[in-house]
Amino acid sequence: MSVKQRLGPIPLIYPIPIALVGARVEGVPNFTEVGDVGVMGIKPPFVYVSLGEKSHTRQGVEQTGKYSLNFPNTGLMAKADYCGTVSGEKVLKAELFTVWTDPEGLTELPLIEECPVSLACQVVKHFTLEHRHIFVGKVFQAYVDDACLIQKGEKRALADLTALDPLIYALDNRYYQIGQSIGTGYQEAKAVPDPAPKT
Repeated sequence: MSVKQRLGPIPLIYPIPIALVGARVEGVPNFTEVGDVGVMGIKPPFVYVSLGEKSHTRQGVEQTGKYSLNFPNTGLMAKADYCGTVSGEKVLKAELFTVWTDPEGLTELPLIEECPVSLACQVVKHFTLEHRHIFVGKVFQAYVDDACLIQKGEKRALADLTALDPLIYALDNRYYQIGQSIGTGYQEAKAVPDPAPKT
C-alpha cells in the first residue's frame, strides 16, 4: 500500500496547458501567458481563463468582452515565457509574433500565426474570486494550422497532439513536451470487466 504525504493546499492538477491570451487594450493587441485555462464544456463549447487583477490583458478582455486563446508549440517556449514575465503596459509584446485577424471579419481579436491552434472566444460570464478575474468564454471559432489536420471522411480533423507539439507546464515550475499516444477515449474501458452490480 502506498503512503500518501500531505503537501498542503496546492492545486496539483497536471499537466497544465500553456496559452497566450490575446485581447486589444485600448485598440492595441496584447498577449499574456497563462496556465490558468481550461475546458468547461464541448457542446456548447465553453472555456475559461483566469487573469490577475493587475493583468494588462485583463483590461482588454473587460473592454471588448472577447479574448483569444493561442496555444504555442514547444518552439515558442522562450517567447511564451517572456509574455508571462513582462507587462504589456511596458512593452509591445505583440511584436514578438505575427499577429493576424480573421480575413472574413469574424473577429478583430488578435491571433498568433505561429501558434498551431487559436480560439476566438466571447465572454459569457465574468466573476472574481479574491484577486482573480475568471472569464468564461464561448468559442465562436477555432483556427488550426493546415499541417496539423488530417482528412476523416468528409471532414478535416486534428491529427494528434504530436503534430501540435503543445507547450505544457507543471507545478514544479518546468515546461514539458508531450510523449506518445497510449490509448483512445471511450475505447480503453472495454478491457475492464464490469464490477459487481449494485443491489
